Amino acid sequence: MTKVFGVLSLLALLVIAAGFAHAADSIVPERILGKADAPITVEEYVSLTCSHCAEFYNNALPDLEKRYVETGKVRFILRDFPLDGTALRAAVLARCMPEDEYYPFIKILYKNQMDWALSKDSEKIITQYAKLGGLSEDKAKACLQNTKLQDAIVAERTNATEKLGIEATPTFVINGSQTIKGAQSADEFSKTFDRLLAVKK
Repeated sequence: MTKVFGVLSLLALLVIAAGFAHAADSIVPERILGKADAPITVEEYVSLTCSHCAEFYNNALPDLEKRYVETGKVRFILRDFPLDGTALRAAVLARCMPEDEYYPFIKILYKNQMDWALSKDSEKIITQYAKLGGLSEDKAKACLQNTKLQDAIVAERTNATEKLGIEATPTFVINGSQTIKGAQSADEFSKTFDRLLAVKK
């Protein structure tokens, strides 16, 4: 009888864990930059207060977008990996943006990172950015107080560390197998992309 209860308890825990994972997926939906059927998928693990992440977004990504994203060859999926509370709050606010304003908002945050990331008024500043992207001030405030969304993002970061070994930002996982770490140049990414595309021909 004890063994039966033990098995039932384990099954209950697995069901609860599976339910939490599903809930986290629905709370933090994927935001894709590029076409859904692109042959190359890049999962980018970034923190919005990470200077090297800003370097990638400001210097390398524009060229990669023109050469690979706009041509349907590569899609990027942003995975939040906040390194501090300020980054977490910014990530939460970004997830509340209209879907078509998500990446424009991310780009604004990285372009102006030095203006808000170290400011005592960081929430006020990023809320202003959000308003420019179509999010009302009331919705922005409610979003920043959404503890379920905060917990889901933190859970995703923990999962990335435990299951994928992600420890630093930026880290890019390409097609689930290859990894590029750090703010590499557009040319470095191109070498990997071109090699993968050649194999798929």
